Amino acid sequence: MKRIAVTALLVASVSAAQAATLDTVKQRGTLVCGVSAGFAGFSAPDSQGNYKGLDVDYCRALAAGVLGDANKVRYVALTAQNRFTALQSGEIDVLYRNSTQTFLRGVTLGLRQGPVNFYDGQGFVVRHDAGVKDLKGLNGATVCVAQGTTHEVTLGDYGRANNIDWKPLVFDRVDTMYQTFFGGRCDVMTQDASALAGAVATAAPSPAARKCSPTGSLSRSPPTPARRSWTA
Repeated sequence: MKRIAVTALLVASVSAAQAATLDTVKQRGTLVCGVSAGFAGFSAPDSQGNYKGLDVDYCRALAAGVLGDANKVRYVALTAQNRFTALQSGEIDVLYRNSTQTFLRGVTLGLRQGPVNFYDGQGFVVRHDAGVKDLKGLNGATVCVAQGTTHEVTLGDYGRANNIDWKPLVFDRVDTMYQTFFGGRCDVMTQDASALAGAVATAAPSPAARKCSPTGSLSRSPPTPARRSWTA
């Protein structure tokens, strides 16, 4: 099944590709892949500076299919706010960065969203000693959230619909958001559940700071790769 999924993804990303983009990649001899700078399990540099994770593996598979060598990839670390601009401008060839597929993005960005490669959902995490058991217990809480994400939008929509008056604290960089949450400036942090798990496991400064509890989920997020419209 894994081979079938990878093959389908390669076909969707490559077979319909715009000739100019493919020619550029082949002439350059390197695939430029947009990824996250610190998403444990998906794309994060190790101690040697080598990127590892699921999204990185897709980049490598695409390079192998186009260039015949999985190592011919240059990774560009992007924030949630600049990821789509980087793709639109041609700074990167393809985007593999936990980007939720939405109708609005599909019709307004001028980009093509690829097949879903992971199913996730927006979650929350709080400290064990916060005494919060569900989302209603977060009324009045300060919430760390990343800028330019569906999480920021959904947070506001859900709060208004359920009379939850939470106070968003918005960040351009997730590493700064993690530091702020574990430093105690936020009562709760929201992100994709997989990202929250990675943050608790790898970004917490001490074992005590890792004692966090999930408090619920707002949505279902189907992340997909993205590429420029081949008719552009």
